[in-house]
Amino acid sequence: MLGIARIFLGAMVGATCVAPPVVGQVAPNFPIYQNAPEVVSVNRERLIQSSEFGKALVESLAARQKALVEENDTLAQDMEREERELTDVRKTLTSEEFSPLAEAFDEKVKEVRRQQDQKAVELAQALEGARFSFFRQAERVIAQLMKENGIVFVLDESAVWISQGGDVTNLVIERLDAAYRAGEMEPE
Repeated sequence: MLGIARIFLGAMVGATCVAPPVVGQVAPNFPIYQNAPEVVSVNRERLIQSSEFGKALVESLAARQKALVEENDTLAQDMEREERELTDVRKTLTSEEFSPLAEAFDEKVKEVRRQQDQKAVELAQALEGARFSFFRQAERVIAQLMKENGIVFVLDESAVWISQGGDVTNLVIERLDAAYRAGEMEPE
């Protein structure tokens, strides 16, 4: 009999824990959603690779990178030619005459390398800046989409473990393309 009393009391305690609040009781001070808002994801890399705006940005940066590679190749060929000429001249000069020429060439090579390294750093910074600018501009499109559809959270697709839909990347790409064609977005 004592076991039944414990079960009965346990059920009564459990029922009071899940019972609705008594009228007049103060509700907690946080929003309670009647219909859960959508949480969606976006594939950031696909935004760049598939949107017209992103492609224009990538093409612009690729052209700059190609120009730097070509410039590096030309400079390397020039330095090789100059080194061969210096090697040929060495045969006709004394060590004292040749030494300043070799040092000057060495300094020239170091300066060219420093300048080209600086250009590579600037290009990498431009790439990072362009990506930042792209996503800042894309955020305006995404914010409008959120406002129109009651979306509260937009996650990067890489942060989503399991999903049953909710990827709005294609919709964002369509809107980015429309804004880009309308001249509202410019690759920098």
